[in-house]
Amino acid sequence: MRNKKNTLLDKATELFAQGGYTAVGIDRIIAEAGVAKMTMYKHFPSKQHLILAVLQERDHTFRASLKAYVEQYNTPLEKVRAVFAWHGEWFQRPDFSGCMFINASAEFHDSTTEIHQAAAHHKQLLIRYLETLLHETYPSTAKQLAKQLSILLDGAIVAAHVTGNRNAAVDAWEIAALFIQ
Repeated sequence: MRNKKNTLLDKATELFAQGGYTAVGIDRIIAEAGVAKMTMYKHFPSKQHLILAVLQERDHTFRASLKAYVEQYNTPLEKVRAVFAWHGEWFQRPDFSGCMFINASAEFHDSTTEIHQAAAHHKQLLIRYLETLLHETYPSTAKQLAKQLSILLDGAIVAAHVTGNRNAAVDAWEIAALFIQ
């Protein structure tokens, strides 16, 4: 059986993904998680602490899932393409509602806030991961290519979310393949 902290995190993740961080209130999370207000504040002293915990957990699960998917492939180019394929599969899921990190940075646009910094850190970790994948084949340009691919991925996420283009990752890969090779 899941503990109450995990129940709160799971429900908050679901609700924040669907409705946004600002619009979803603590009372709704508590009610839908089926826990007492005291339990909520025992684990998370404020809504900001809850949001940060949600982002930390989402970062962990996102990167672990992505890495497990990518590691099925052998060559660096196949692995980079797999990053785009993983995103494409994510876009097809019925619960896809955009990127929690892009959304967090939009709602908490002041770059000095911990929430915005957590979102930026996630994106930086993804860029580093892409750089690692690219380094073997493109050692002198891996860093720049990783930044560019990250921009394409973020654009694909926004296109899939905002316009409903669930094939945006395929479109982004086609662009990426042109300048990688």
